[in-house]
Amino acid sequence: MNQIQEYINIVCTECKVKSKAFTKLTEAQLNLVDQHRTELTFRKGELLCKQGMFMSHIIYIRKGFVKLYLDNDDEVTILTIVKPGSFIGVQALYGEDIFPFSAEALTDTEVCLKDVNIFRQLVLENAEFAKEIIKVLNKNLLDAYNRMYSLTQKQINGRFAELLLFLSNTLYEANPFQLTISRKDMADLISTSPESVSRLMTEFREQGLIKTKGHLVEILDDLRLDTICKCG
Repeated sequence: MNQIQEYINIVCTECKVKSKAFTKLTEAQLNLVDQHRTELTFRKGELLCKQGMFMSHIIYIRKGFVKLYLDNDDEVTILTIVKPGSFIGVQALYGEDIFPFSAEALTDTEVCLKDVNIFRQLVLENAEFAKEIIKVLNKNLLDAYNRMYSLTQKQINGRFAELLLFLSNTLYEANPFQLTISRKDMADLISTSPESVSRLMTEFREQGLIKTKGHLVEILDDLRLDTICKCG
């Protein structure tokens, strides 16, 4: 991985941003993870992993936002944007040992690479750890179902309202929030054009639903936005 910039050197047992799954591990199990992991930083725009690449580690995001996407004959399909506390690669934990998609840093990002064989060992040894990983997989699957429904059944206004609520409530967990994704990425997420996103931004602003200043976006009427999202 020539995208590697530097080591962070943080000990697992002292990590302040453990996932819920890793809080279920014993001290001995955490020490085992610590012996078989690497922490790295990536600059904005660099690849954390490439679709089809051999998967030797599960990637855990400690800091930053990452875009997951499929690359088919130079046509990119964005799957989702993930935030700190997310795993990348668990979908292929017991399948073929390759990454099923590519991951690109949208901001400067810190990650922890956890040896996939140690990860599998912990799933077998620790039922509570395995339970939390199953929850992660289940959430990923439900999110994929909801995204498919949104793209196939909702009108553009409903998809855009849903995106704004996702950004505020799930990705950034803030209102107002600072956009770290481009108009093009926003457009790809809701299957439209960047021009349509700009038009929708203007329309929603004129309707008093949002306020924008540069990259800062504030939701002014989340109840109306939720109604638009549900009615599609």
